[in-house]
Amino acid sequence: MDPRLVALVGEKLRLILDEAVFDEKSELIFRLHYGIDCMRQEPKGISKTVKMPMKKLKLELTRIDNRVFNILKKHDLFEDHALKTE
Repeated sequence: MDPRLVALVGEKLRLILDEAVFDEKSELIFRLHYGIDCMRQEPKGISKTVKMPMKKLKLELTRIDNRVFNILKKHDLFEDHALKTE
């Protein structure tokens, strides 16, 4: 995988995190799920970390993903960069 692309995605996820206005627990789930400034965790690991039942965590992940999708749709955060392989 292209390291520039990975860096670009990480940068954009941080921008989304700044705009999304998550509460403290949702922000932690977002960071763990997408691996921002930490190792990415699977839902089972996130559930143990935040002490939340899997069923409730899955609902929260769906809300977070919807919020991320809407922010991406609104801003088209990748339009400034060509994602071409050279």
